[in-house]
Amino acid sequence: MPGLRELSAALRGGRTTATQLVEQALERARQSKSVFTAINPGLVSLAYSIDRARKKSQILAPLTGIPIALKDLFNIRNEKTFAGSTVRKHYAQPEDADAEVVAPLRAAGLLFFGRTNMSEFAFSGIGRNPHYGTPLSIWDRDTGCLPGGSSSGSAVAVAEGIVAATLGSDTAGSCRIPAAFNGVVGVKPSFGRMSLNGIFPLSPTLDAPGPIAVDVDSCFILDQLMSGGISPEAELPHLYAAELDQVKLVVPRARVMEDLDAEVKTAFERSLDEIAAAGALIVEADLPILDRCDDFFIERPVVVREVWLHHRQMLEQHLDEYDPFVGQRMSAGADISDEEQQARYRERAQLVSDFTQDYAGLQTDALLYPTVACVPPAISETEDANDARRVNLRCLRNTATVNYFDGCSMSLPCHARGEVPVGLMLSSANGNDEQLYRIAAAIESTLLT
Repeated sequence: MPGLRELSAALRGGRTTATQLVEQALERARQSKSVFTAINPGLVSLAYSIDRARKKSQILAPLTGIPIALKDLFNIRNEKTFAGSTVRKHYAQPEDADAEVVAPLRAAGLLFFGRTNMSEFAFSGIGRNPHYGTPLSIWDRDTGCLPGGSSSGSAVAVAEGIVAATLGSDTAGSCRIPAAFNGVVGVKPSFGRMSLNGIFPLSPTLDAPGPIAVDVDSCFILDQLMSGGISPEAELPHLYAAELDQVKLVVPRARVMEDLDAEVKTAFERSLDEIAAAGALIVEADLPILDRCDDFFIERPVVVREVWLHHRQMLEQHLDEYDPFVGQRMSAGADISDEEQQARYRERAQLVSDFTQDYAGLQTDALLYPTVACVPPAISETEDANDARRVNLRCLRNTATVNYFDGCSMSLPCHARGEVPVGLMLSSANGNDEQLYRIAAAIESTLLT
């Protein structure tokens, strides 16, 4: 599947049309299963009107006519936001406006193909959904493997070639885990880089909307639109890849490098060799702050109280309609006092401060470790509630560290063609997003050659 830049050039050069792109996406979507919760019924006529305007040489924004998909927690004007749940059908009303990160995408001419499936209320890293079905990872569909969550449908929609790019959200790994499990690129921006207005919340102190796409460049284009880096009508921004012989990367000696599936370890180490051969300096260093982030995420997470406060009324009235795996964990927030929650906020603020200091001391350009410790588990491994919790925590272990130090992070596919999908994760301190994109572009080019 071509990326956004290639699709834009093809449209402007007359090598394809918006109608063709939409019809191809519709045909592939019909063959998919549980990837979407809704598909826009008016896209073909809208695409046809865009093609007529382009034939008349009307001035259009560069991305006009390209279909993308949005996770079902972004508000879209005149539509209801269900967040992957049937509980919301009791409450949801048509929205008055697009989410703030969605509005510039509409202004840029992108077509909203549909709403992608997700873990209910984004509260799971494995991607199961009992209400709309669980989309399968692109890998080993005979077995039926987890897609990763919570942005499950977003990653699978890209992996299946339905769209070139989608929006997801990442509270503890929800863009990067499904990207890793489906062989695509997923981004967790620095906390605060993107507006959260108009996005159904999970954790207001951790949520980060981010792109998932076929390549780093497409993610960068969406990032620039969403963050206000470019105006919607502007020419597409150019992503200048870093010179790897001027890049220093640190592989941390920490828990994130332990208990790796053999396939993950092999793909990651092979990728390190290729990146080093391209000129990058790769060193190992102790980074115990990552273990502290992991301990905090497991033992004293801030999200449970936050999500309970937001869902309290719905849980009281409709708990039996929730996915039990989601509703039961949300209900645990009632046992966390306000005083305890404030203590957790203070402890997390200290983690962010300590990480920023430790990271500066490394004098590195990025951290490098596997996105997920495991390859996509079989859905059957999560049928028991205890097994589901264990698998969920293992999937989230590496990615959640970044959310707890407020950093930016990106998962790139690093497996060889025909192998099980494995993600390589680049991470940096808050505010280093654009530098991280340049390094990721260079690494992506290296791993593809």
